[in-house]
Amino acid sequence: MKTMITKLDDYLGVAALSGIIILISVNVFCRFVLNNPITWTEEASLALFIWLTFIGISSGVKQNSHIGIDYFVRKLPEPWYTRIQLFRLVFILLVTVVVFIFWGLQFAIHGMAKVTPVLGLSYIVINIAVPIGSLLAIIHLMRILIRRDRAYIMQERGIDEWNSQ
Repeated sequence: MKTMITKLDDYLGVAALSGIIILISVNVFCRFVLNNPITWTEEASLALFIWLTFIGISSGVKQNSHIGIDYFVRKLPEPWYTRIQLFRLVFILLVTVVVFIFWGLQFAIHGMAKVTPVLGLSYIVINIAVPIGSLLAIIHLMRILIRRDRAYIMQERGIDEWNSQ
């Protein structure tokens, strides 16, 4: 179960990107070879791209590959570096909870009454990507914080993390 949750964003991202590639490729073939384009592929590709973006945010958080300017932070002594890294993770967690979950849910619920012009799909299906991607990012942030806390406690007690598993 734990590995399924940690890899869920990767699987969803691969599925969304594959769907975009397939839809656009089929539409290009239909447009230029069959001279009969599929009208709904642009809208479906855009919806998949939105999902890919917000799922990609959680994947970036999981891999700690989000943008950070740490030139000066790396020059600090070890206790300060660790404290600033911890503060950064907690700050990202709070921003994710407040902005994306709270406002993302409001945004998704607001889209319930609207439908897409071509597919007739409720916008909640597209807008729910914001809170779902944020929830996955929160799960990854919590796992990172727990891992860091565990490593810090083990380091204080003089336990080698590699030998304790």
